[in-house]
Amino acid sequence: MAPSGPRKGSAPSGPRNSRGSAAGGTKGVSRGGISKRRGNNAAKVDRDGDLDMDAPVGGNRSSRKAKRGDHHDSSSSALRSNRPAANGSRAPRPTMKAQQIIQRVITGTTGSLSSRLESGMSGGPRGYKGAHNVNSSDTMILQVEGLNSSRAANNEGGGLKELLTFLERKGQTVGKTTRQIRVKKSHINGDFVYITTSREDGEEILKLNGFSFAGAILGITKVTGELPPAPVAENGMSSTALEIKEKLRHVLSTRYDTTAKLLNLSALGEDPGLNQMGFFNSGSKPEKLFRALMAVCDGLFKTAQDKRDHVVSISLAGNNIDDVLQIMSLTDTFPDLLNLDLSRNQFKDLRSLQKWRYRLQKLQTLLLNDNPIEIANPDYKSELTTWFPRLQNLSGIQVRTPEQIAAMEAASMPTPIPQHGADFRDINGIGEAFIREFLPMYDTDRSGLASKYYDNESTFSIAVNNVNSRQSAHTQPVGWGAYIKFSRNHVKITHTSTRLQRLFTGTQLIQGVWQQLPLTRHPDLASEFNKYIIDCHPVHGLGDPTGQNPAGVDGMIITIHGEFDDQEPVTMKTAKRSFSRTFVLGPGAPGRNPIRVISDMLSVRAFNPLPSLIPEPASQPNADMQQQQQMVIELCSRTGMTPEYSKLCLEGASWNFDQALVSFNEKRAQLPAEAFVAAPQ
Repeated sequence: MAPSGPRKGSAPSGPRNSRGSAAGGTKGVSRGGISKRRGNNAAKVDRDGDLDMDAPVGGNRSSRKAKRGDHHDSSSSALRSNRPAANGSRAPRPTMKAQQIIQRVITGTTGSLSSRLESGMSGGPRGYKGAHNVNSSDTMILQVEGLNSSRAANNEGGGLKELLTFLERKGQTVGKTTRQIRVKKSHINGDFVYITTSREDGEEILKLNGFSFAGAILGITKVTGELPPAPVAENGMSSTALEIKEKLRHVLSTRYDTTAKLLNLSALGEDPGLNQMGFFNSGSKPEKLFRALMAVCDGLFKTAQDKRDHVVSISLAGNNIDDVLQIMSLTDTFPDLLNLDLSRNQFKDLRSLQKWRYRLQKLQTLLLNDNPIEIANPDYKSELTTWFPRLQNLSGIQVRTPEQIAAMEAASMPTPIPQHGADFRDINGIGEAFIREFLPMYDTDRSGLASKYYDNESTFSIAVNNVNSRQSAHTQPVGWGAYIKFSRNHVKITHTSTRLQRLFTGTQLIQGVWQQLPLTRHPDLASEFNKYIIDCHPVHGLGDPTGQNPAGVDGMIITIHGEFDDQEPVTMKTAKRSFSRTFVLGPGAPGRNPIRVISDMLSVRAFNPLPSLIPEPASQPNADMQQQQQMVIELCSRTGMTPEYSKLCLEGASWNFDQALVSFNEKRAQLPAEAFVAAPQ
């Protein structure tokens, strides 16, 4: 679409005018570049081969100024937008940079764009994508000295982040530039920090040479050549970090008592080694130091068991700590600590200890002597005693005894449900007959079993528990592939649609699933009854298949725990598994089997033998007890004593009847009146 609304005096645009202008060689006449591209999609170029945008690149500066000043120049019509301007206003003139970028895209040549890149015109986030090269002449590498001697060197990361922020911010301020100063790359190598910036940003940062940063004077110089590589040490740590780590390890070694298994971290502010490292130069609180110390401890004691075996007690006395948040890393590194000394600190109230309420649950001794909390809240001991369930010694006062702790732990342990053997409450032998028929038929004739006891409303589901919680010598590795695809274990299967799909309803679906499950062999119920635990009891309110009883009919629930051997269909491997199977039985529909299975839930798990639940026979009076009773009765009749005194007399004679009579006659005068039923004759 040709530009509309040409100004008065502008040359007509189009191919004809372009040819005429080219032939005449007149510079002030438009070449009609836009119209030409519309007509044949070819770019109009000048005699140098560059795209002609009527603003020659690298041409005479005075001619460009003349063209910009000549508002009636005919070239303006060719530079207008190919969209009509609102209200007839003239579209803005394209910038020189835009013309050069278009030239680079279309022709693939650099033209004067390379010179602008060289001078940093396209540097920064607005530069042309892909035009910047870190190793090109546009970059500058600077060497910065002074970070290690500054207070920021003790910060996390060695203070590098703070230094870079200072250089970028201060460089923009000193240079009085609105452009954002940006450091592209940086690393620490020995005593120097090496940074990579654009040439323009580097010139501004060089002006900061001699400035003060965190108490140190910076020395900034330009580096010629390649950027020095960053030193690589063990675990990716720099040499500076390794040096600090080694010094902290030495500090810990001097404060560790091997015999008492005590890590003494008291009065760290007075430690000459830590002061020499500059941890307390700025008067900061001990959070960073404790994190560093605990990180070194994590390296010294690799596992939780190592920490429990080698560090039983820790002292943090005299460290000016006023909140446990400052030393939270301690509980992360030593969660099973037994003894802790926090005396001579600045804990003022329970709130300053609140973060540890659910930590250090094995703590036995806690010392808070010489803390402000003793005066501000004298009753703090009763509260802290509830926070730490095994605490025995609090600030030198015994708050629990080991016996009390043992009793509390015993009371908190879950009480298992007492096992009294099977509870089998059958109704007219129906449950026993069903079980005796079901197990053999499931092993040999599953199709016939389903046809006899299941109908179109019967349901079957299987749940696989392939996590063996009771490891034993009987456990053997088995596969679960044949079962897992049908499993409806609600712990694993959480989607409702999948749960519904794996609840099989109706005789045909149940038969289809049973055919795909591995073949089984259950122990004989009569000869190996000790391999089963069977419960059976009545249940009421089941659905009446005839529809005559709205309140429901009676049935029973049978639960079988046992074992079986199976064989996988594909691998033909045999395995022994444990199972639990729960049946809900009810009356059958008219014309079918009198008993039907309403619900059948099978749970399969790794094999473990059943516990022995055979109750001990109740003690019955034996022949000796009967004889003793007869002896008591005979002695009562001969002596007139009560049964209680007669039994005592026989027990004193070791149940020798004749000897009991002799003893009675000897001590008769000494016996009280209540020893006789009636006065002896």
